[in-house]
Amino acid sequence: MVEEKRDRVRVDTSRPVEFIVNERSYFGSIRNLSGGGAFVDTTQSFSVGQDISMTYSFIYGEENRNGQVTRSTYQGIGVKFNFPGYYGHNK
Repeated sequence: MVEEKRDRVRVDTSRPVEFIVNERSYFGSIRNLSGGGAFVDTTQSFSVGQDISMTYSFIYGEENRNGQVTRSTYQGIGVKFNFPGYYGHNK
């Protein structure tokens, strides 16, 4: 059995996101989201460790989050937020 490493609930979603890496703007779709991070569907290639700034619509308006790319696949990127929020806080 594989043990889950995440300490926050991850919620499946499909929400547009604009993000900036190396001062360049990109668009994608958030596939899943938690207070600690997200997976973003994108056709662009990024390196693990790159800083990222994300902006997306949320329940109470626009959300701006900063973090690092923690995973990069042909489907998209995993992002860990610098300052975890409350979305899906604690299982």
